[in-house]
Order: sequence, then C-alpha cells, then structure tokens
Amino acid sequence: MGAGHDHGTKDARVSRMVIAAAILTTFFMIELVTALWINSIALLADAGHMLTDLVAMFMGLTAVLLAKHGSASPARTYGWHRAEVFTAVANAVLLLGVAAFILFEAFQRLGDAPEVPGVPMIVVALAGLLANAVVVLLLRSHSESSLAVKGAYMEVVADTVGSIGVLIAGIVTVTTRWPYADVV
Repeated sequence: MGAGHDHGTKDARVSRMVIAAAILTTFFMIELVTALWINSIALLADAGHMLTDLVAMFMGLTAVLLAKHGSASPARTYGWHRAEVFTAVANAVLLLGVAAFILFEAFQRLGDAPEVPGVPMIVVALAGLLANAVVVLLLRSHSESSLAVKGAYMEVVADTVGSIGVLIAGIVTVTTRWPYADVV
C-alpha cells in the first residue's frame, strides 16, 4: 500500500509541476514581450524572475522524475535524490545572475529614465500576480515532500512579491507620472 500511495503522490506532483510550468511559460512570454514593448525595467525584472521560476520548475521536475526512477544502491546511497539538492543550488546561482543583470540595467537608467506607460504595467502585473497565485496553490501541497518542489514553490512565492512591486510601480506611474517609478 505504501509504494502505491507514493507512486500516486509523485504522479500528482509531476502533473501539478507540468501545469505550473505551462502557466509560468505563458506569463513569462507575456511579461517579456510587454517589457520590451513598453521599455519597462520593472516588468523585465519580473520576467527575469519568472524565467528563474520556470527554470526551477523544469529542474525540479527533472529531479522529481530522476528520484522517482532511481532508488538507492551501493553506488548511489541516496538514489537520485541528490538531484533535488543540485537543483536548488543551480537555481540560486541563476537567480543571482538575473538579479545582477537587472541591477546593472537599473543603474544605467538612473540618469535617463525612459517614459514607461503605467497601464500596461498594471494589467500585466495583475495577470502575473494571478498566475503566481494559481501556481502557488498548485505546488503548496507538495512543497514539504520534495526539496525540488519546495524550491520552485518558494521561487514563485518570491515572484508574487515582485509582481506586487510592478503593480505599485504601474500605479505610481499612472497617478504621478514619476519617470523613476519603473526603475525603482
């Protein structure tokens, strides 16, 4: 009974991660295209973070599938479960790289902030916030049973805060016309 239950749990985990990856892919593309269209560093940063969410999701999915098929042996005392640890480390390095790029871009815009329309920022931030909320709900129940799922879950939770930041920047831009709201 225990093995069958575990198999069903892993299958549900994989299904939820695939659905979450599809949602993240869609909204990554929406944020990236909109960011480039309106020249918004805030949306570009959120798209970059959503890209790290997506990479975390695919690495986590790979780790879960490896762990599912590889059991412990004398050569692999932990089976393939180390793949989940590697996934968490690789994702952290990727996130640091995206953060460095965004900081570089933001500092370049400090002296000459482009005019960014706030309404598209607000619309896309709200859509991204909704997408993140759905993915958080999809992953929450499995986030305690797998380090890979927990890493992806925590990435999406953090990205939710980023979407709120873009939403605030959009609102400030619309209401005050302050050109640095997008950069900040």
